Formats: sequence, structure tokens, C-alpha cells
Amino acid sequence: MNETLPPFLDNGLSVYAKARDTIAFFEQEIGKLLFATLERRESWPFLETHRISRPKGDKTTGENGYWIQCDIEAVSHSKEEINIECGIWWRASENNHPIIYGCFQKPESRLIFSWPHQENGIYSFCAWKRTHLYLHVTKSMEVGDDLNRILDELLKLLG
Repeated sequence: MNETLPPFLDNGLSVYAKARDTIAFFEQEIGKLLFATLERRESWPFLETHRISRPKGDKTTGENGYWIQCDIEAVSHSKEEINIECGIWWRASENNHPIIYGCFQKPESRLIFSWPHQENGIYSFCAWKRTHLYLHVTKSMEVGDDLNRILDELLKLLG
């Protein structure tokens, strides 16, 4: 056994519950920030209706990073069912910085699309057979503007 491990485990025994509470509170507040941003958004071009889901966090062991997301279920002007996933993702597949991201989950024809490298300062990568648009985020005050920029670009693709 690594000789630094016992002190780490000893310290962990005393702070584990507080650390879990801190993470749960942080995730809850980030989720509220995402949801409030979506609720305040005034313009939803190319959509007839939309419904925003409550935020949810990942329940994995972190092999694909960690994220908090909201889903937007919608119907486009052309009567197409649309589902957009958006949120904050730590340790995204090719990125160690936290990112604000968005991607289509529905319809199948919109999952993968071409995105010119860094168009409008927004990057993309493909994972799970979907194109994800993203921006790096370092401050909570950037979340709203960045999320809306990504949604603007995704919604333009519906036009």
C-alpha cells in the first residue's frame, strides 16, 4: 500500500460527508443557473413550442467526465420533434476545461452535422454519434451568455 494513502483515508473519514454536501450544493446551484438561463430566454426561433426539463447531473463514476444538463423538448415550425441537450461538462471527451455545450438528441437527422472549426468562436466535437457545440467556461457569470450563444447556433440549424 502507498504510504501516503492511510493519512489520506484518515482525513477522508472526517471530511467525507461535508465534501459530499458541498458537491451536492454546488451541483444544485449550477443546475438552478442553467434552468434560470433557459427560462429567461425570450427568443426561440424556428420553434413553435418548447418545454425545459429540470436540471440533472450525471450518475456515473466519471469515466466520461461530469455534467449537469437540461433538456429542451420542442416542436419546430415544420412540425419536427426536437430535443436539445445542453449544460456544463467537466472533463469532456477531448477537453480538460469545463465547457458549456449543446447538442441535438432528436431527430436522428440532426444528430451529426458539419461545424466549421471555431465558427463564431464556438468549437465542436463528436461523441456518442452526436455533434456537440461548446465554449470554454471559467466563471459562473459567463454561463448564461455562452449557453444562449450555443442555443442560437443550434436553433439556426433548424431554419
